[in-house]
Amino acid sequence: MSDTTKAVLLVTDISGYTSFMKQHAISVNHAKQIIVRLLKALMAASKPPLKVAELEGDAVFFFAIASENNIETTVSQVKNQILRLFSAFKKELEEINKVKTCACDACDHVHDLQLKQVIHVGDVAVERIDRFEKLFGLDVILVHRMLKNSVEAKEYVMVTDPMFSAMRDFFGLSPERRKEVFEGVGEVETLVFYPRNLAPPEETSLPRDPGALKKLAWRMEISMRFAAEKLGLTKFEGEFKNLPQ
Repeated sequence: MSDTTKAVLLVTDISGYTSFMKQHAISVNHAKQIIVRLLKALMAASKPPLKVAELEGDAVFFFAIASENNIETTVSQVKNQILRLFSAFKKELEEINKVKTCACDACDHVHDLQLKQVIHVGDVAVERIDRFEKLFGLDVILVHRMLKNSVEAKEYVMVTDPMFSAMRDFFGLSPERRKEVFEGVGEVETLVFYPRNLAPPEETSLPRDPGALKKLAWRMEISMRFAAEKLGLTKFEGEFKNLPQ
């Protein structure tokens, strides 16, 4: 395994995914395509130094490599993308709501979905496997364990104490300090922020009425994907275009 390096680790996780898929078994194709669109929107909204490490069902695992002398710079660059990711997610929800042409359970309950982001900075080992960069280390485990916490809200940002020390501030919001016990890691000092009252970036303002053609295009897209999967021509994970090539 290669030597370790510092990295900012960010996981964006769609809250309500499990119940969304279970409750909408009849309209599972639409539910799945909605999740695909939301994950794509998150990846499209991210910018360097963030890179996609893995897609994990209802989540995107991002990372940004930082050297010892520019950790704070990398942390700042990642922090400045957090609100854009929230805004891109909400914009896509609005877009899906506007283009829907059916009244299935999935399309009618799309706004049950929300986004949480957990962030940590630590040491990772990066191994190249084919065209993918695989991350290893206790800090990788920790950032994923952070998704299983005691926060009752479905939309928030949770950061570890080392991450907040490097951030110094989170857009003027006061943190909610919590001690969480994560399996295999132990007790960890965390800070939670609820960004719902912050204004979204201008570039991700809510979309206008898409019109009949865009609605028809969305209907055709999900129908064609459903048919392609039934014929074995494509797979769910193959829908994502901005993974490493």
